[in-house]
Amino acid sequence: MAIIGLGHRLAAVRNMARLSQEEMSQKLGISRSAYQNYERGQRDLTAQLLLKVYEEFDVDPLWMLEGDTEDGKNRRHEQIASANRKIGIAVERRIIERGLTVTPEKKWDAIDFLFDEFLNTDSFANEGDGPDTTRIDSVLRLVS
Repeated sequence: MAIIGLGHRLAAVRNMARLSQEEMSQKLGISRSAYQNYERGQRDLTAQLLLKVYEEFDVDPLWMLEGDTEDGKNRRHEQIASANRKIGIAVERRIIERGLTVTPEKKWDAIDFLFDEFLNTDSFANEGDGPDTTRIDSVLRLVS
């Protein structure tokens, strides 16, 4: 079962690179007819080929599979942006609540540290309001 629109996105990548179908197929290491089948949506893009598109054209694989939302961002981008905002707000609130004096650089160090932790966990399933205050406090102690 082909993913709807995947062929159109593959064609968009090719057009943005200003390549013919023949040139695109050569870059991807496949025959022109195989490439045409992918672009027409008659064949599913393999994981290996998806990786090759990413490596050759720096195209987000998730965008290739899902396409854009209404505002031009994919779902993962929206989740990441929302998580970063929640973490930033939680850190800012904790600094205010505790009456701390933290330089902007140190505040962003704390936000970056907590965000990095977030990215290295399976936190996208958790729709919480950000890290708990105990964790924020321990990170603020580290950076200040």
